[in-house]
Amino acid sequence: MRILYVNKENAKIFNDENKKHPVFAKYFSPTCPACISMESEWDNMCKDIDAKYNTDMIVAQIDPKGMTELEGMDTFSDVAYVPTIVILKSGKKVMEYDGPKQKDKMIKFLLENDLIKPKMKGGYKSKARKSKARKSKARKSKARKSTSRKSKARKNKARKSKSRKY
Repeated sequence: MRILYVNKENAKIFNDENKKHPVFAKYFSPTCPACISMESEWDNMCKDIDAKYNTDMIVAQIDPKGMTELEGMDTFSDVAYVPTIVILKSGKKVMEYDGPKQKDKMIKFLLENDLIKPKMKGGYKSKARKSKARKSKARKSKARKSTSRKSKARKNKARKSKSRKY
């Protein structure tokens, strides 16, 4: 997941990037009381998604100057009020989130629309990781055997040399 703050300076980059990945975008104004009151919920949602979910989605906050800059581009920017939260695919608005501006509700919305998937828990290992673990274990075992053979050979040599001194 990537988190972007879109303003006048990076609107062009955002316009190019949102063609490659789905976007959960919040259009806001820093002076809007509703936007200010939901800021901590939005931040906590981003932290939870990053920690608990797999996604290639971009989470974007688009400020008024970013919206103005996007008007001449392919990315949706025609919002009637702020905060407006939408899902963008290829820069086009495909769905608007109009539910409560609470972390859990927004995450549920993203889950229902298949934009995020829970991370696997427990002892799950990929085939590549299992293979690496087996190879590493085999190397360690081989090294132990080699070391124990060398030490046995040294002990035998020492015994023989002691027995020859008589």
